[in-house]
Amino acid sequence: MYIAWGRGQDDFDLEESIDRESLHPSASGVTMLQLLRADKITIPEKTVQNVEIVLNKVLIPNRDTTYWCLVQKLPEFLWHKKHHVVQFEPIIGSNSHPFVHHMEVFHCDTDPRVEIPTYNGDCLEAPAETKVCSKVSSLWAMGASTFTYPPETGLPIGGADYNPYMRLEVHFNNPDLVNGTIDSSGLRLKIVSKLRKYDAAVMELGLEYTDKMAIPPGQVGFPLSGYCIAECTKVALPPEGITVFGSQLHTHLRGVRVITRHFRGLKELHELNRDDFYSHHFQEIRQLRRKPVVKPGDALVTTCYYNTLEYRNTTLGGFSISDEMCVNYIHYYPATKLEVCKSAVSERTLSDYFRYMRKREHQKIDVRGARSDNYRAIEWTKPRVDVLYTMYVQEPLSMQCNQSDGHRFEGYDWEDAPITRVPFEIPHERESCSFRDFWTKPLAEGMCDLLGECIY
Repeated sequence: MYIAWGRGQDDFDLEESIDRESLHPSASGVTMLQLLRADKITIPEKTVQNVEIVLNKVLIPNRDTTYWCLVQKLPEFLWHKKHHVVQFEPIIGSNSHPFVHHMEVFHCDTDPRVEIPTYNGDCLEAPAETKVCSKVSSLWAMGASTFTYPPETGLPIGGADYNPYMRLEVHFNNPDLVNGTIDSSGLRLKIVSKLRKYDAAVMELGLEYTDKMAIPPGQVGFPLSGYCIAECTKVALPPEGITVFGSQLHTHLRGVRVITRHFRGLKELHELNRDDFYSHHFQEIRQLRRKPVVKPGDALVTTCYYNTLEYRNTTLGGFSISDEMCVNYIHYYPATKLEVCKSAVSERTLSDYFRYMRKREHQKIDVRGARSDNYRAIEWTKPRVDVLYTMYVQEPLSMQCNQSDGHRFEGYDWEDAPITRVPFEIPHERESCSFRDFWTKPLAEGMCDLLGECIY
C-alpha cells in the first residue's frame, strides 16, 4: 500500500481533509510500505526436512536480462515415497539481491524412469530434454518472502511415479551491466512425510508472454486483460471445482493496478485478488482470507493497468524487464492437470488490425513484417489508442488452455476462441476516506485511465 504522511506543528484534524499545500515539501510525502505480511506462519508438523534448490556461485552476466537455469536431482529420500511441501522460502545473498527479479522451481513432469541431464547455465542453451521441466512448483518475486500452505493441503513431491528432477529458473535483471557479482540464489523447500488431505498445485492466469499485446506510450492506466474462459475450466476442472488459497500478482515496471475477476455465467462473484496500488517491488504471495471456489464453466479475467506517461515508445509483452507481463499465479487444491489458462489476441484479429492501420490510418505497417516493428511504427493518437483497446476487449482470442507438458486440452478449438463478455467497469465499493485528496488528484484534472477510474 501507499502511506501518505505529513509532519507539522499542529495536530491534524482527522475529520477534515488535509490541505497538502500547507505542508512543507520536505515534511510530507507518499511512501510504499507493507504493514502486514504472513512470513512466520507456524507449520503444525513436528518433523520437517529441508531441500534446497540453489545456484552454486554463478557469475551474473553483464547483460540486461538473463534467465539462468539449474537442473538437479532431488535427494534419495524423495525417490520412492510421496511427500508434501508445506512451506518454501527464498535464499538470496545480500550482494546479488538487487539483481534477482524472480525465481521459479519447475518439476520435470515426465515418465519417472526418464533421466534428465543436469544443467547449470543460460536457459536459452539448456538441453532439449529439459523442456519437460515446466510444471510450476514454487516461485518467488521481489517483495515476497516465506509462503506457508494452509494446514489442509501441501504441494506433492516425490514418490515412485514422480520424476526426481527439478529445474530452478532465476531471472537476473542487470540494466547497468555490472560485472563480477556472484550469486547462489534459490528456494528452500520444507517437506513433511505425513500427507495432508489435499494435493495443491499452481496455475498461471493472465496474458501470454508475447508481443501480440502492446501498450501505447503516454497512458495513465492502459488496461490489458488475459482470459481464462469458461470453455477451458469446463473441460479441465473437476465437478466439485477447485479452492484457491493463494495468489501472486505479477507485472514488470509499468504495472500500477492488477485484478482477477470471477464470473459464473452472467453473474460476477467476489474477485480472486486485486491490488489497486500495485508496485512491482512488493510481489508477495497473498494468503487469501476468502478462499473462492472456481467451478467448471466459470471464467476468470485478469486485468493489468499500465502507466506509460514517461515512455515515448510502445511497450510490448515479453520476458525482458523492459517488456511487460500480466500474470496471476494462483495456488489451489485439489491439483488438476490445468497448468496455464491464459490468452492473447488471435493471430487473425491482429493481422486484420495491422491491415486496418495501414489502409485506413496510413501507418507505415508491413503486414508481413514483425509484430513488434508494426506496433512501434504506429504514431499514437487518442482515437488510435481507443481502436487498439476496443480490439483487445471485443475480438476473438488465442487461448492457452494448457497441461503442464505444454499441450492444450482437447475438446475445443482454442484459436479464435470467443472472448468472455463481461462488464469492464470495475465496481468500487469502499468507505469514503477523508484523506483521499491528500495524495490523489481529482478526476477533473485528468489523471484517470481509459475507463474514467482515478489512478493518480
